[in-house]
Amino acid sequence: MTVTPLVLFGRVVTFDERQPVVEDGALYIGSDEIIAQVSERSAPPPEGFADARRVETGGSIYPGLIDLHNHIAYNCLSLWASPTRTEAWARRDQWPDDEDYKPSISLPANALCQIAGEATLKYVETKAVIGGTTAIQGSAKVPYYDGWLVRNVERETFKKSEKVAIRQSVRELGGPKDFAKYRQAMDDGYAFIYHLAEGSDPGLVEEFDALKRGKCLHKRLVAIHSTALGEGDFSRWAPKGSIVWSPFSNLWLYGKTTAVDSAHEAGLRICLGADWSPSGTKNLLGELKVADICNRALMGKAFSDEQLCRMATTNPAEAIGWKDKLGRLKQGLRGDVLVCASRESDPYRNLIAATEADVLFVAVNGYPFYGTTQLMQAAGATDAESIQVGRQRRSIVLVYPGYPQADMTWKQVTGELASARADPRRHEQQRDGARPGGTEVRIQPEKPWDAKVKIAGPTLENVALPEPDPLTHNPAFFDNVKKRGFHGGILDDLKAYYG
Repeated sequence: MTVTPLVLFGRVVTFDERQPVVEDGALYIGSDEIIAQVSERSAPPPEGFADARRVETGGSIYPGLIDLHNHIAYNCLSLWASPTRTEAWARRDQWPDDEDYKPSISLPANALCQIAGEATLKYVETKAVIGGTTAIQGSAKVPYYDGWLVRNVERETFKKSEKVAIRQSVRELGGPKDFAKYRQAMDDGYAFIYHLAEGSDPGLVEEFDALKRGKCLHKRLVAIHSTALGEGDFSRWAPKGSIVWSPFSNLWLYGKTTAVDSAHEAGLRICLGADWSPSGTKNLLGELKVADICNRALMGKAFSDEQLCRMATTNPAEAIGWKDKLGRLKQGLRGDVLVCASRESDPYRNLIAATEADVLFVAVNGYPFYGTTQLMQAAGATDAESIQVGRQRRSIVLVYPGYPQADMTWKQVTGELASARADPRRHEQQRDGARPGGTEVRIQPEKPWDAKVKIAGPTLENVALPEPDPLTHNPAFFDNVKKRGFHGGILDDLKAYYG
């Protein structure tokens, strides 16, 4: 894609310590996709911007959000709770054995990924970007996919100018060879994203002890969840790495969440992740609100609003070695941008309070991908189409020159998913080899208990595919939150953010 030099005017929230907020600011993104200048509106522009697109956002400009824990293959599915379970789960290997899990989660996720992979990817990326996400983790099992609408953390090479810098494992490491492999990767400069001690069972601390014995407690370790760990464990975590916090999913499944206040006090970096839609929020903007609820209700306001917002911006960028590329609005970094309506005087409280309706504009590498029709036109978006997001009409770009396998409009996306749902077997037969881009896009759910599930031929007739999970946090979502899960009512407060 060709990026036209772009200037965005508004309140610029940089997360750069030298100039954290520019109240009446200008953000310049060049044709090289790099931020050329952040300054007061009245300051002279840098060279090369005489013919730039000039966009009056009327809002607050932030770095694009980085979701550091997700499983995108499942995000067409809605919030799930076992219809028979009466007490919280203690470990992550328990709920996959629930009798309702396979028909409600495993089978439909695998079927959609197999027979409508491209449409599924397009849909779940759209769910992410309408909440301001510009990079997302949890796409490792998607062949040749380096991100269409948002960056794929596991495969991002920044246009192949550098190597992929991430290693990850959803499964528990099995022995000395595993530990040696990932320890060497971290020593070689790779970040290692790993699910650790997920649940409330004290026995899960052994996973932490195994990492310590295997010398994998590394500054480049990015540990997802760590829910079973306590202050004593965090204090002996050395050298210090990062924790990815998914409070909604923790509370929904286990009735408790990670003691990130203690982890922070012990020197660990805290990042946010929305997990997946069967037990999480719909996007990282939603998860930021749950973090705010937990900070007030469970942690005595241990974190400031700015610190909470850094969990979705600067902290994840630093955790995976992208500090010199993303996470701040700063000269020399990539032009990943989120613009929200300015409804709060404090810029950090404004981001926490923002909902999907407040997201006015999202760009990756300075290219406009999503926003209001007015701002998208002003930014020079090409191939933009209309999309209904809750009660708002927005514009989105889903067709990209040079990416034939990404050549699918929103109408085609929803039509494809509807066809798959109506008759999975017939849809598979019609779609096999039919895409003009060539090879079918096939995703593989990466959770260990689902990764080996195979659905083919007549067995598709017995899979019930639900309607795609709605894009926004709607009334049905909040009704489900109030009636189900093991959060003890803490998550009921989420509804208040959405009016």
